[in-house]
Amino acid sequence: MTELNQYVVRPGQVREWTLHPPAISAAQQAGRDAVPPSYNQESHVLTMARLQERGVRTADWGGVAFEMPGRLHLDAFGAALVNWIGRHETLRSGFRSVGGELHRFTVPQEVVGMDSTVLGDFRDSGVLNRFLRDRLDASTHTLRWPSYVVETVQRADSVTVLLAFDHTQTDGYTLFAMVHEIQEFYAAALEGRVPSLPDTGSHVSYSDEQRREASLVGRDHPAVLRWERFIADSGGRPPGFPLPLGTSGEELVPQKSVFEWLLDSAETDALSAACRAERAALPAGVLAANALAARQLGAPAPYRTVMPFHTRSRSEWSASVGWYVEGGPVEIDLSAGCDFRSAVRRAQIAAREARQVARVPFFRVCELLGVDFKKTTPDPFSLLSYMDVRDSPGAGDWEKWNARALLRLSDSGKACLWVVCTREGLYLFGRYPDTEAAGVNVTRFVRCVRDILRAAARQDGVTGAPRLQVASFA
Repeated sequence: MTELNQYVVRPGQVREWTLHPPAISAAQQAGRDAVPPSYNQESHVLTMARLQERGVRTADWGGVAFEMPGRLHLDAFGAALVNWIGRHETLRSGFRSVGGELHRFTVPQEVVGMDSTVLGDFRDSGVLNRFLRDRLDASTHTLRWPSYVVETVQRADSVTVLLAFDHTQTDGYTLFAMVHEIQEFYAAALEGRVPSLPDTGSHVSYSDEQRREASLVGRDHPAVLRWERFIADSGGRPPGFPLPLGTSGEELVPQKSVFEWLLDSAETDALSAACRAERAALPAGVLAANALAARQLGAPAPYRTVMPFHTRSRSEWSASVGWYVEGGPVEIDLSAGCDFRSAVRRAQIAAREARQVARVPFFRVCELLGVDFKKTTPDPFSLLSYMDVRDSPGAGDWEKWNARALLRLSDSGKACLWVVCTREGLYLFGRYPDTEAAGVNVTRFVRCVRDILRAAARQDGVTGAPRLQVASFA
């Protein structure tokens, strides 16, 4: 996971791939779909609409980039994209505001087709990267359809493929899985065969089921009461980053990123063993390290954060493109002498409880509590995310493909951290406000987490504060 400007795209000819006019026309003429948007989709669209009314737009997309050898076969690649979009209903679905309500529309698979346009030849990687960023920003507008785009950069010996999607279309797991799917569709088109892929469900159907189940949740539901206490204990809002960021959290501030390898593969295995010895899983170890870092760096106790959990509760959704994530409130109270072993046990309990709460959509909870935490910013809260992508389809080929998940740094006064477990080890990617305080404190925090995890992997214990070198990340 990285920013686009940290992924080197070698110069070449840029070609942009978009849905052809018949698909756009079908969307314009499509009637209202009976299935409403998911809670996340609705909240995201309405927030972006509010910002647009104020004359503000902040890009908020995720994507992937990867390379393929040789020259791109245009017809086969176009067919691969058509078949891939046809496979995932959410990519054929969009939203329009009617009378203050957000209505879904969906176009049939048979109208999907792709056009491609050469945008230019580039000889400088820096100029090319800035051009691609601007194209991806412009083509992933939340309030337009389609809110995704594909770019290819062709050279004599290889092609780089970039795809970007507004957040309404995807989550992190989707990004990591789609590279393999598109490669398989392309190979199948070249070879004249049926793609070797499992059947998959639809995020549109998931949204329908989510809405129906959430409608049964009342004000006295345990998840609603847990969020109410959690928000009250955090001062009336979901908690922010443990250390000061130099913002109130509500303004839109340009962001910077941090990337840090926490553990290599052997250390990750050792940490997993240390967690299992305490009847805990690796995510609890990551959570425990964050709680310990907050304590060691003087953050107010207890440690509180929001942790996202995937909601792909059915096998049919495991390979589905869509936003299958809900957050749960995490609170860990550590005593002064609490070491990693004690902390990971408490973190396991806290994570288990948060996962239970996350079964109810956060924005359904907000409805019932009568609150709105996204009036002025796309981020309702700071978060700590954990993803294990070691078993994602094609994970063993990512290095060969030079594949990366891309994250656009939307403007925000909050900090968000993603810890990702890969076959190479455990790394952290984060984004935070571009302020002096955030640069110092996020750096201190991330390095403290890293040192705690390494000490735990060595089974040395983590009772003392590590020695830290403080610096800003570019």
